[in-house]
Amino acid sequence: MELIRRVFIKDKEIILVGTAHISSESAELVKNIIEEENPDVVCLEWDQSRYDKYLNPDEWSDTDIVQVIKQKRLTVLISSVIYKLIQKHLAKINDSVAGAEFFEAVGSAKKVGAKIALVDRDSQVTFKRFWRLIPLRKKALLPYAFGSVLEGAEESEEEMLKLLNSENFEPIFEQLQEAYPELWKVLLVERDQYLAQKISDQEAGKIVVVIGQAHLRGVEKNLKSNQQINIKELETLPPKLWSTKVLESIIPLIIIGLLIYSFFLGVDVGKDQIMRWGIWNGGLSALFTLLALAHPLTIVTSLVFAPLATLLPMVSVGVFSAIVEATLRKPKVRDFQTMDEDIKSLKKIYKNRVLRVFLVFVLASLGGMIGNFVGGLEMFRHLI
Repeated sequence: MELIRRVFIKDKEIILVGTAHISSESAELVKNIIEEENPDVVCLEWDQSRYDKYLNPDEWSDTDIVQVIKQKRLTVLISSVIYKLIQKHLAKINDSVAGAEFFEAVGSAKKVGAKIALVDRDSQVTFKRFWRLIPLRKKALLPYAFGSVLEGAEESEEEMLKLLNSENFEPIFEQLQEAYPELWKVLLVERDQYLAQKISDQEAGKIVVVIGQAHLRGVEKNLKSNQQINIKELETLPPKLWSTKVLESIIPLIIIGLLIYSFFLGVDVGKDQIMRWGIWNGGLSALFTLLALAHPLTIVTSLVFAPLATLLPMVSVGVFSAIVEATLRKPKVRDFQTMDEDIKSLKKIYKNRVLRVFLVFVLASLGGMIGNFVGGLEMFRHLI
């Protein structure tokens, strides 16, 4: 595959350099191209958050974990840890440094006096877009499908090479294209369009673009078509699927309906039903929080807030419990620095305060969900 493509648009010369994101050869290629071409602008397949991580690798170490939870970025934090772990694993297999070509691109751009332009879409927007487009049934099966493809790649040298050539594991979604067309569209097709538009918007005579090989053909095609892409549309989150909206609202409505009907049968019946549901819902949430070895006050928080979270969608028992745990057992700098290693061991997960906060968030929420289901069935059983 030709790794260098030249595209001429009006008065611009655009040099596309396709790279393997975990390859020392790609890093050397990028360095040589930039220093030989002496461009006005070097475009990187990075968004601002990834560039910030390059400037400050210990970014999360300076973060207030409580604010991370309140801003609904806890899953983003853990996802970045898992992503970093996978890239480290692949880099170890290939005996290289993950993202080395981007580091070389930044250094070489500064050396020749070129401006650095970040042309990729915000990774949070990308993942939120496809997450909203996937039906609930497919969401449940996604981790298994993802893991199966990743396991198969490790057994095949050809598939492993394709995986090493990607930044966001596009080859995995290529294999999942038939089952998950939404992922293919959002992760590859849309990003090709986005990258091409951002590149063509650069005001420069000569531009070097450093992108993954998976995007090379698509970006080149979009640049040559010279069509105007609506960037704002690609940055907008689509509305939630009706199935997601129904699931979010149907359980509270069923519980409320059962409680109202119980009070019609008598005040004592209604009180018994509230107690029955509260014990199952709050009790299981508290029990699951206990499994995370959470602080006693965190367990009490799960017990109290789980029933409220069911009736008030804007309240999340997982969020409240995680905030209490993070406040009572504030993570240390070391906890942030060792997350990517600690996540490999269950014992270390419990010792790492950041990971345990996430564990509290997940288990408290899971316990509340199971409690709703069991509690609802118990309420219904006592009414018939």
